[in-house]
Formats: sequence, structure tokens, C-alpha cells
Amino acid sequence: MSLWKYQLLRQALARYEHAKAVGAYYVSQVSRGSKGRGHGADFGREIHRKIWGLDPEVILGTEEVSLPFPLAWRFRFGWLIGVADFVTFQNALPVEVIEVKSYDAIKRYEAMQASLYGLLVTLNFAVRPRVYVRTPRNMIEIEDWENLALQALSVYRKQLKGRVK
Repeated sequence: MSLWKYQLLRQALARYEHAKAVGAYYVSQVSRGSKGRGHGADFGREIHRKIWGLDPEVILGTEEVSLPFPLAWRFRFGWLIGVADFVTFQNALPVEVIEVKSYDAIKRYEAMQASLYGLLVTLNFAVRPRVYVRTPRNMIEIEDWENLALQALSVYRKQLKGRVK
């Protein structure tokens, strides 16, 4: 077992727990409008509820595993948190993020949501994952996810500033 990989995993999980305790903005808020509109939304929420006891050994002890993973990072406007539907780890490092939708009509905010998870993975693990949105019919790679994530953060930050005035 690699100690630095274990520490990265523990720190990512600790960041999430801390952010949840002090208050945070959710990826679904920042991506504007993705509040879970598909018939799989309840199923997704139930899966996310079950991962809070995630043990890093599950990831460290497996060559490749895809699972829901909680992510958080502190930005100037506050904490951003969310649980990616699937983060695929190879040799304990994340290589892809998959946001699953139960419907086929993918709009900009689904891509932004997946992109924000990609950014959170990058900030937590110092890697650049591939980012996808999976629908019942397709697996769509979001190739410009960095730009989409930064646009979402910029727009949301401006919205927050507008509320303060």
C-alpha cells in the first residue's frame, strides 16, 4: 500500500466531511438546475447516502474500481461539494468521472455537473481524469470539461455577489 495514495484518499474524504459540517454549495446548485429530474434520481440519492462509511482500503486494495465518491474543495466563495456517481480508480488514483443520467436529453448543465466533478477530482488528487455523462443510450465524453467547470464557477460566483448587494 502506498502511504501517499492513502493520505490523498483520507484527505479527500476529510475535506468532504468538514465542508458538509460547516456548510457548502452543492455541485448541482452550481451547475444550475440539475436537481435530479430523472426517474433514477431517487436511486442515485440512495446510493450516495450509503457511501459515507467509505473505507480507503476498498480503493487501495483493488487494481481498478468504480464507485460513488464524495468530493469537496474550498473556493473563495465557499466550499463546493458533491458525490460523483462514479469515479474510476486505477491503482488507487482516479482516471475517470462518470455522471449517470436516467434520460437521454443531455443539456449544458449535465455536462457542467460532470465537469465540476472532474475539477474536484483534479484538485483533490492532482490528476486530470476523463469526464463522461452516461445516458441509457450513450457514454458522452466531455472533452472541454475544464472550461465548462470554470464557466460554471464564474457564473455562480457572480450570482452570489449579486445576492449580497
